[in-house]
Amino acid sequence: MKSFKQYNEAYTDAGTLKQTEDETHAAFNIQDPVALQKLNGFVGALAEQEYLQPDAAIHQMAMKLGTVGLQFALPKIEGNKGKSVVEVNQFGGTYGKTSDNTTSGDGDIENGDGISHRKEGGLKLEFKWEKQSNNTYKVFANLI
Repeated sequence: MKSFKQYNEAYTDAGTLKQTEDETHAAFNIQDPVALQKLNGFVGALAEQEYLQPDAAIHQMAMKLGTVGLQFALPKIEGNKGKSVVEVNQFGGTYGKTSDNTTSGDGDIENGDGISHRKEGGLKLEFKWEKQSNNTYKVFANLI
């Protein structure tokens, strides 16, 4: 029978399992072009299905992007074909005083999207939808 010490020495590499994501390219690091490209691939997979209503696809996208802390206001869907662009925030955005603000006036409160300070211009989500000949909808999405 092996002692604990022998067992432990035999399996010293057991704790070095590879992670599913490289921490520098994690999906929530949207300022990284590689991570944003991977996230856009995830968002683009939305178009692989057909939907009875385009709202269903947008609600599904809202839930999936929520797993990496991204939220957006649901766009209004009108007509058989259209396009909508919405602002995206991360982790609920930012609100409050920052370390840069040393005065106590009303003008030093930051109310941001949680993205613009890391990625210039922030992040937007573009939706396009189109009714198909079989009365279903194709929905395309892209993070820009």
